[in-house]
Amino acid sequence: MIYLDNEYLIGEGEIRFCYKHPLNDKLCIKIPRKETTRDYTEKELKYFNKLSKRSKVNFKFPFYTDFHHEISTNLGLGQVFDLVCDKTTNKVSKTLEYYLTQSDQISDDKLELGLLKLKKMMIKHKIFTRDLRSRNICCRIINDKNDIELVIVDGIGHRDFFPLADWFDFFSRKKVERTFDKWKFNCLNDQREYLKKQYSLLNL
Repeated sequence: MIYLDNEYLIGEGEIRFCYKHPLNDKLCIKIPRKETTRDYTEKELKYFNKLSKRSKVNFKFPFYTDFHHEISTNLGLGQVFDLVCDKTTNKVSKTLEYYLTQSDQISDDKLELGLLKLKKMMIKHKIFTRDLRSRNICCRIINDKNDIELVIVDGIGHRDFFPLADWFDFFSRKKVERTFDKWKFNCLNDQREYLKKQYSLLNL
């Protein structure tokens, strides 16, 4: 059994808490909140099992964090995923939301280029998300020029009953384009306005 405490806590979302793996600095452990059903987790893991059968040799970079296995912890059953770290410092990468709202370290040009590359990778490799929020995307800094790779860290999967997007290029492109439209990622100013509205609603 793995023991976790606040020393290892990276952050928390609506579905899970995320901890550094105490024994492997390349991995993290996600612990579902009490209100998160096992059915939700099993559907996600089923999708990752399907992805595990695909070849990743043509990936330009790992643009989503992969699931490895489940593990027992003192906080309950957890899921082990890749941990996204900056290549320049080996520190845990900040989210896209952080760079849009709290830091100007990375220019808008580089963020926009990162989003374009991510979109192309999702379309090409038919990888979809249920929840493409900026807090679910990490910006991995890859060199001293602050060039980045965007990595999806949560929300991978879809609920399509007839998964045409899994099979046909036309439908995969349309599905990813709809996702980017829905979550306001075609323009950084639109995304910033979207985040401001979300913060305003939280503070009501």
